[in-house]
Amino acid sequence: MKISRLHIEKFARDEFPEFTKDDVSSDDLLIKGGNRSGKTLTFNALLYGLYGPQATFGVSPGRKSTVRFHFDDDDIVERGGGGRKYSHGDGTYEKGEADQKIEERIGPAELVTLQFLHSEKDELPLARLSGDDRLSVIRRVGDTDLQDEIEALREQREELEYEIERIQRTELQPRKEDLDDINIGQYERRLEKIEHLQSLIDSGRIETIKQRLLDNEEIREELNELTSRKRVVTQELRKKRRQLREAQRYTQQVNNIIVDAIQELTCAVCDQIVVEETAKQRLQNGRCPQCGRKRDLDELKSHLSSKVERADDDVEALETEIEELQEEKGQLEDEIESLQDSVPDLSDLNDLTQHTLEDNDYDIDAVAERTQVELDQHREHVEKLRERKDRLETEIVEVEATLADLDDELTATNDRIDELSQESFEEIIQSFRDAWSENYQAMAPELAVEIDIESDGTIILPGNEGAREYDELSTGEIWLLNLSFAYTLAEQATETEDAGHNWEILVLDEPFANIDEDIREETLEYIRDSDIQFIIMTSNEDLESHFNPQQVKSLDRIQVQYTFDDMEELIADD
Repeated sequence: MKISRLHIEKFARDEFPEFTKDDVSSDDLLIKGGNRSGKTLTFNALLYGLYGPQATFGVSPGRKSTVRFHFDDDDIVERGGGGRKYSHGDGTYEKGEADQKIEERIGPAELVTLQFLHSEKDELPLARLSGDDRLSVIRRVGDTDLQDEIEALREQREELEYEIERIQRTELQPRKEDLDDINIGQYERRLEKIEHLQSLIDSGRIETIKQRLLDNEEIREELNELTSRKRVVTQELRKKRRQLREAQRYTQQVNNIIVDAIQELTCAVCDQIVVEETAKQRLQNGRCPQCGRKRDLDELKSHLSSKVERADDDVEALETEIEELQEEKGQLEDEIESLQDSVPDLSDLNDLTQHTLEDNDYDIDAVAERTQVELDQHREHVEKLRERKDRLETEIVEVEATLADLDDELTATNDRIDELSQESFEEIIQSFRDAWSENYQAMAPELAVEIDIESDGTIILPGNEGAREYDELSTGEIWLLNLSFAYTLAEQATETEDAGHNWEILVLDEPFANIDEDIREETLEYIRDSDIQFIIMTSNEDLESHFNPQQVKSLDRIQVQYTFDDMEELIADD
């Protein structure tokens, strides 16, 4: 599909001159003009006409803009005033139907826009595409069905990864935390002490212990002091261990700490979790990891960074304090045991028995009554904890089994993606590379190099000092590489019946600004002989000699009428 007639009016500004060319006739078109003549606006107008304002390179089209294409198959695309129409045969389609028809008849925006080469090298197709995206584009034009299958598998992979992370964060992790929080051992130890006290009561030995304590006031008071201190030390140990767990969180990277903080949160609107990789990417782009909005995170990161910087020192200090408390607790236990051993019949005394006797003024009946109540309560509580523990362990096993099945499915999906990617690389990608190299060499015979594409989409060109990647090339090489890439893309896409890509046009903005004259002449000769239609914006008068007068459209400098306020603003900007 090529352009036969073209009309652009008031694109982006009222002063934009009306551009009408009714005799393009599917041939090449050179649009020439000096500074401020609207060349780049015209370039963006063509993008706008096809895919709307989101397709332009940062240009707002304005409400009065109108762009109309007539194609060599009599189809018409018109966009402007907030509306769009596509005419095909006897039918005219508007709004969403027009967009659908454009994609169906011309091609998807993600492919067609790669045949628009901007004057800024950072906006060129190969610069805008990641390595993986480059391979996807090549596969798309070589075998649409294959690329559709790979994309479907990738969507399946994303869904599986999301489901695995959701289950881990909302089903597995909470259950594991609940299981850790049960701490049944603490209650079982308490129950053992109560049962021990009950056995002392049942055997009558509690009377002997009571009498020994009452007869040895000095030992009794010393035991009270030691057990009280042990209780304080035990409580302090729990506190320090909690502080240690908190401090250890800050030994991670700042971004990981923020991501950890939102792991249990879900979107209040859609009830979906924020996937960890998404959260990390948002943080790297200066956005809130939860809602994705632009946020100034410097203050938060600075605060966390200060905590991270001192985290190792905090952890070390807490570990030292915990070690000292554990040592003191051990010494207290040794002293208590030694003191009990010094008095006959006190070897069965423990802190619970001692505190229970004291709390009940050594009244054995009261001790027995209270012990029975606590024994019943603790047995019931421990039994419930055991049931809950068993239930959680069973649920964890079931959840882990589900995760294992999903992991197997994910592995199989990844294996299939790798298999298809490898097959396509050996066939489609290498075939495209050969055609690309041939076109590159034909456009620039003096360079005569073989283009290589690695399995990750990295582009390699040979050089005098070894292989060079895309970012290491000269500006001229980069532009020729992009031109030959877009040309090969258009060439192969229009030859592939099922590609759904019929845009047989390359649109170039100031294409030869950084190319030697000899290479420019070779390139112009090659593209003028090709079957692809070229629309070229240029300020270079020398290019006109390569085109027939009918193929040239001149643009005059745009005359802008400034108000007094506009002038004041311009002066202020200077």
